[in-house]
Amino acid sequence: MKTLPNKKGKLMGAIFFYIFIYFIGYYGSNILNMLTVRPIITNRFVVALVPVYGVALMHAYMIVTKPLPPGKDVTVEYALFEFVALPVVLITVGAIYFMWNGKGNQDDHTVAVPTNIDTEAATTESSPIHDQKTDSQTEVSEFSEGKQNSDKS
Repeated sequence: MKTLPNKKGKLMGAIFFYIFIYFIGYYGSNILNMLTVRPIITNRFVVALVPVYGVALMHAYMIVTKPLPPGKDVTVEYALFEFVALPVVLITVGAIYFMWNGKGNQDDHTVAVPTNIDTEAATTESSPIHDQKTDSQTEVSEFSEGKQNSDKS
């Protein structure tokens, strides 16, 4: 009785291999940023794809140039698709998803903390109490106007 080859296990192995290469690139860029004074790499999700594509090109080159194992009814095109193209596409889509998901989390934090609001203008426009000048404000403004007039003459 013949058993069918376990192709699912080989595909999962290839995907886990490329995920491992992706995380090496991701955390390697993180370590590089920690070692430098200013962060060199701003988008680690995309930079981590560089080693994945490099290993994929070398893997594809090895599949094309070396003879396939004897006794396997696998074509070169099928091997390239299953062991190189499919895992690389899945890793790329995953990296884009996590980059997009991480960008949404950063936007939530920036919305919570407004950065460029003129607080004095916002408070004076919103409350009618500040429309009247207090005695100390009047004295300060009169003093500064008097000093400016004496400086001009």
